[in-house]
Amino acid sequence: MKALGFGVVLLVGCANGPAVEDGEFDDFLTDEAKADAFGVEDWSPDGMAVLKLTSTASVTTLEDDVGLSEKVAKAIVAQRKTLAAHKFRDLRELDDAKFVGATVFRRLLKYAADEKLFKTAIRVPLVVSGSDNVSITKFNEDAHAAGVTGFARYTFVDDSTDFSAKMAAYDTRLQELATKSGKAIDGEMLMFASTVNEYAVGSIVPCYIGDPLEVANVPASQGDSMMGDMYTQWAWRFKTKKFFLDDTFEEADLDLGSEWDSWDTKSTAVLIESTNTDSGDSPEPDEIPACRR
Repeated sequence: MKALGFGVVLLVGCANGPAVEDGEFDDFLTDEAKADAFGVEDWSPDGMAVLKLTSTASVTTLEDDVGLSEKVAKAIVAQRKTLAAHKFRDLRELDDAKFVGATVFRRLLKYAADEKLFKTAIRVPLVVSGSDNVSITKFNEDAHAAGVTGFARYTFVDDSTDFSAKMAAYDTRLQELATKSGKAIDGEMLMFASTVNEYAVGSIVPCYIGDPLEVANVPASQGDSMMGDMYTQWAWRFKTKKFFLDDTFEEADLDLGSEWDSWDTKSTAVLIESTNTDSGDSPEPDEIPACRR
């Protein structure tokens, strides 16, 4: 593990802006970063994309396309040559490469997102719905005591995810835990909601990774599953862009509420106006922030 480094260096001359590098001994997996982990896990779609990118890209690609300095690109390739199968298996191994700190890691994440090296997805908290909604991590202490695998705080859902099957698998794991621990578990996995943000629990809220212009596609694809069979989107917006489900709508004739009217066009969040009722009227705002800031 590297010690805290010496800051960011910007080098002019890269095709897509100044080439970046960090101090020789900088880290991106610091205690501060772990609070959000940049929100990135080894198993998250963008985390896996960065690992694949840095495991396969040439020095030229890392330098000319990604925008890293020659020093960083060579350091990444040199580091992976020391690893089994010459591949980064986790972010810790990448963090051990010289000159790879927070700035370089952010550039790698941005490149992976811009080049669509992973599918746009919503990070959905795993919620057990009973007398109260609780994070599935509430049961990790019991899982540890019973000698079974604990639970992550969230899962990733894209437009092709079988959300019902995924939640059913978590329910099966909860039932197995109840059997092994001898403790009853109140509730089952939350599988349907009116808005994406109904999956929020405590400080853990839904957020997105990938292309903001594709975010609305995720809940739209999850009707009769994550969002229920009456879920209908009216409109969504990102920065100055607006999209209406029915392109014959006149915005002035729609009552989309104060959140729509006062939207911050500098925000990196996506605002979706939707309904989940038989009548399909009175749209509700659903603001989905970016996971990576």
